[in-house]
Amino acid sequence: MSAPIGTGLLYVRKEKIKNLYPLFGAADPESEDIKKFENLGTRSFALEQAIGHAADFYNYIGAERKFDRLCTLKERWVNQFKNNPKIKINSPQNRAFGGAIGNIEIINTKPEELDNFLFNQYKIHTVGINWENIHGVRITPNVYTSLYDIDRLIEAITAFLNKK
Repeated sequence: MSAPIGTGLLYVRKEKIKNLYPLFGAADPESEDIKKFENLGTRSFALEQAIGHAADFYNYIGAERKFDRLCTLKERWVNQFKNNPKIKINSPQNRAFGGAIGNIEIINTKPEELDNFLFNQYKIHTVGINWENIHGVRITPNVYTSLYDIDRLIEAITAFLNKK
């Protein structure tokens, strides 16, 4: 929802509240009152206030428009590389299955090499994943990511390929 890091919401079905224990101590951990989960210790008031603004922003944009924007950003960079024999796109390209998150693998290259190059040379933050059967770099733009930013990502990946 684009709320600040460290914020979030918890939804629990009313009938499940009683059997779910809170992370922090509560006067009655078996209570059926959702407020038993509100004990969080010292926290930033500003962060809590930002959650409401993030929800307002999300509601203003709407789920469908947000999803369309995120898919458009992903498709822009994926379409540049999907037919490149040096690259494997590890995420579904169909909107019904893939959404906005993408994972790109440079064949015969460790994910951290591309991840480090993107950050050190272009200040583009991605996440290199080399775990079980997932080998690639996760690219996750957000609604505020511009087409210029995506074009810069394309330029950076192309530069990495050219130096290999």
